[in-house]
Amino acid sequence: MAILIITLPAQALKSATQLDYVISRDGTALDTQSSAPWSLLPASARAAQATQVVLVLPVERVSWHQVQLPPGAARSARLRAVLEGLVEDQLLDDVADLHLALQQPLPAQGPAWLAACDKAWLLDCVREVEQAGFDISALVPELAPPALGAGAAASVQLYALDSPQGPQWVHSSAAGLTRWPLQAAALAAIKPADDVPVWAEPAVAAQAEALLGRPLFLQNSAQRALLASQGAWDLAQFGIVASRGGRSFRRMAQGLQQFSSAARWRPVRWGLWALLLVQVLGLNLYAYQQQAAVSQERRAMQAAFTSTFPKVQAVVDAPVQMQREVDQLRQRSGQLAPDDAEVMLSALMQSANFPAAPTAIHYQGGELKIEGLQLPASALAELTRAMQARGYQLQAQGAALSMRARGAP
Repeated sequence: MAILIITLPAQALKSATQLDYVISRDGTALDTQSSAPWSLLPASARAAQATQVVLVLPVERVSWHQVQLPPGAARSARLRAVLEGLVEDQLLDDVADLHLALQQPLPAQGPAWLAACDKAWLLDCVREVEQAGFDISALVPELAPPALGAGAAASVQLYALDSPQGPQWVHSSAAGLTRWPLQAAALAAIKPADDVPVWAEPAVAAQAEALLGRPLFLQNSAQRALLASQGAWDLAQFGIVASRGGRSFRRMAQGLQQFSSAARWRPVRWGLWALLLVQVLGLNLYAYQQQAAVSQERRAMQAAFTSTFPKVQAVVDAPVQMQREVDQLRQRSGQLAPDDAEVMLSALMQSANFPAAPTAIHYQGGELKIEGLQLPASALAELTRAMQARGYQLQAQGAALSMRARGAP
């Protein structure tokens, strides 16, 4: 997925005559670097299939401040209010009009960097980019001071930039970012050490090298923007851009819209419709086959029933009617059924040795109830298992036993 990296102008985005941008297909290498008016830039990015955007905030738009957070403040829901209180005395502008972003990840101890910029200007830029249909993946500073800690002194760097306000030095150190005119007097105030790396844009490289008196490294604005997009900073904090869930939902909606209307997806859409049609036809065919098999089984059952009991003319429910006919045959022949009282009593007496004779025996509707029995729990459990093996269900109700053939209503 290609990434569009836009260096925001110091003024409003719409009013910028030319806007520097970079397109990277993998986020690590420069594929396209150019400039265009904002009205033409989205179309250029669409042609390169860039669907994510990294906005680079210029040096002159971001101020840097060191803050010492109170314990637990980083996880507090009132973190923004805490930060406002910490930097209120350091800022010339009203802190409510500024967007604040805290260094991430926070150092384990000691101060951390806090970035501040004009909220109205940033919101205007973010709104324009989102209305153009892009997902803002990050807001990054063009340059940032080195992370505070033991190695901050070794991370000092000096930049010579060609800004709209004129050529300038930008000094990055543990004190923050300071900007100076590209002059010898400013260089004398900065006093860079001989081992401090100096980066210069091609337009001011010769002037900077003459003032510095030693070689420097060339770095254009596109390279600097790409490096900024790969850095650790992301100023998209405190709801300045759409949430991750909102961006994901919008991306999904855009993808569905493209899939449903774009000509390049037409073969896939036809293939999915064909697959769905085949599935529906297959399910209907399978249902027809299952229905035919059930009907065949029903006819076979009815044929077996009518051949066994030819007197039955109409078959409504073959299993119920067959059980009724079998019961009638057994009654006429004098045979006992499993749920008859004699059979149930015989099975119970063969499976248990009662300590005393029962006080009463009741039989009704296939249920045998014996009262006046006091069986230990172990004996009752053993008797229940024995009766289950014979096809009967046994249930204790106080001093009475209730017995019924398994499967009986």
